[in-house]
Order: sequence, then structure tokens, then C-alpha cells
Amino acid sequence: MEKNGLQLYLDEIGEGTLLTEEQERSLSARALKGDARAVNRLVESNLRFVAAIARQYQGKGLDMEDLISEGNIGLMKAATKYDATRGLRFVNYAVVFIRRQMERALMHESSQHLLESRADGQKRSLDAPLGAKPNVSLLAVLTDGNAPLADGRVYSAAQEDTVERTLQCLNQREMQVVTAYYGIGQDHLTMQEIADDMGLKRERVRQIRDRAVRRMRKAMKQLKNV
Repeated sequence: MEKNGLQLYLDEIGEGTLLTEEQERSLSARALKGDARAVNRLVESNLRFVAAIARQYQGKGLDMEDLISEGNIGLMKAATKYDATRGLRFVNYAVVFIRRQMERALMHESSQHLLESRADGQKRSLDAPLGAKPNVSLLAVLTDGNAPLADGRVYSAAQEDTVERTLQCLNQREMQVVTAYYGIGQDHLTMQEIADDMGLKRERVRQIRDRAVRRMRKAMKQLKNV
């Protein structure tokens, strides 16, 4: 049977030799000084590790090739920052970068799917309650600027469509925070959970959320005036 591109890639990276701890220390010192060859050696010697992690995320919205591609980006970021003198082996350091990159890609894919397909039966309504707080929704927040935790109410389909359109004014990071915090297309996450997933401080997540909501309110006003 002829092998496809993915299988050929997996076979190829499986032939590589793993680095010793001493080799990692040497490459780390060079990479931190900007040596591109050292960075590439760290990356190329650990590509199989990325593939192993990618298998854990299969079936969640991205195919294996895309997961590996995203994971390799995370691996590259880790290779440029890795300091072996802190006592960690490279894979133990890089795993956080790899997982974070894959999870961000999955989050973005989920957000895009929400915008492109309102017919998805699994999509949570923008007027759905926020977590355990039945009176809080993104729609309520946007339509009542003076009441961030406004009481829920009945809105027309046109209003909800307007809110969905305003989501498109956000950048990827803002979209990730808003969809996670207000439980749009996924379970609601707390600010601390979002901060942990994105590698940010909780206060920074709050700032991103508030800025995103302000941008959406402005976009909503512009749409109403069209």
C-alpha cells in the first residue's frame, strides 16, 4: 500500500536520534545566543514528540497535519527560549509551548466555525446564561452598556444576528477570550482558567475582555446606524 504524505513524514521523523542531556545543554547555550543551527537541531530532534502530543488532540476540530504544524510552531518557540541550566530536559520544557499552540489553534477553529455556521446544533446561543449565573449573557452585556451584569431578557433574532456580526471585529486573542468567557460554542471558562490556557495573567485577560466588549459595542452601534 502506498503511504500518504503524513505517514511518510512520521516515518522520516521517527528515524531521528534523540539528543543526550549534554547535547541539549550545548545546543541550549548556542540557541540562547541566536544560533539558528542550534535551534533547528533542537527542533528536528524532537519532532516525533510533537506528533505524539498531536494524537491526543485528534478529533477535536483539526486534522493531524494541522495539529502537527501548530505543534511544531510551539516547539520552535520553545527552542529559542530553552535554558538547560535550569535543570529541565527540553521536552519537559517544550510541552507547554506545544500544547498551548495546538489549543489556541483549536480555539480559533471553533470560533471561526461559530461565525460561519449558525445552523450548528451544538452552538450555544449568545443569549445563553453565563456559567452558573442565569442572568448574564454576552447579548445582555452588549445591549445594556450601563449594566455589565444586566438581567436576561427576550431578544429578537435580528438582535442576536447583530451581536454575532460584531464578533467579527475582534482579533484572534480577543475572540478567544470572549468565546471562552461567555461560553460561546464551548463551556464557560473563568478568567483564571483562560489565563492559564493562554499563558497570561488574570488581569490581562480581564483587560482583553473589556476591550473586546467595548469594540463590539462600538461595532453594534455602527451596524444599527447603517
